[in-house]
Amino acid sequence: MKFLGHLLVLLILSCGFAQFAMGQQVVRVRIDAKELERALLIQKLNEHGADHHMKFEVVNQNFEYRIAYGTGGFTPYGPAVASAAVTKVFDAKGSELFEFNREGRKTDEGAANASAKEIVKRLKKLRSGG
Repeated sequence: MKFLGHLLVLLILSCGFAQFAMGQQVVRVRIDAKELERALLIQKLNEHGADHHMKFEVVNQNFEYRIAYGTGGFTPYGPAVASAAVTKVFDAKGSELFEFNREGRKTDEGAANASAKEIVKRLKKLRSGG
């Protein structure tokens, strides 16, 4: 019985360390955006990427992906409270991989959050070959 207890503890500990053994993929990106938008987007990318073992690193050279990103909220009468984000993602050679918009967000942080979730989802799919 004591043996089974030790075996159970070993099994539980090995499962806990398996996540660390997988390691994180470092994804090197260049983000073309205003400074504040860039900082917010990279923060959100790393928050959502962590769940998928992805860590995003902003670089200006030798990047895997270039992300063109911008936010704004406008009506025919001028600026609005709601924010929208436009995102285009390119590979290192400059070929567009995907583009999307996230509209109706109340803040730029909400727009960055929604955009980061979508970028992580799509890059994960591209990187897995599916």
